[in-house]
Amino acid sequence: MTERYVHPHAELSLTVPAPFVLLEEEVDRAVLALDATGNPTLIVTIEEVFPDTTADELADGGLGALAGELAAFHVLDRAHAGLDGQMGVRTLSHHVADGRGMTLEQWRVAADGQGLTLSGSCQTLDYPIVADLFSAAAERLAREPSS
Repeated sequence: MTERYVHPHAELSLTVPAPFVLLEEEVDRAVLALDATGNPTLIVTIEEVFPDTTADELADGGLGALAGELAAFHVLDRAHAGLDGQMGVRTLSHHVADGRGMTLEQWRVAADGQGLTLSGSCQTLDYPIVADLFSAAAERLAREPSS
């Protein structure tokens, strides 16, 4: 069973497993927990970027910031992939948080001065269980027309 989440400010929607828990909702960010423990999570982030910023540049900046913030951070995979009907960059990375191995899968696109990142995060041992959920969310993320 799935449910559609529609962000009230960013004009985008995301199909996620139901039920989900909305942990945080801001103008440029939404954090959704896919189970009651808060792990795994899906995070949608929208940011202003230079109009000519590419998805690769957005990914480079994001990965550089994560390397400085997360313990034992390293990228496992990086490839071009679609998000929101555009070609972007998908990365898979690993880090340690509170002594636990964590996996972070991200999709990024940049267009018209806006960067969009969808991040799926879970404990590494849970990744085989939720990887398809993360991919399905990325495939179904869509911009909503303004009212």
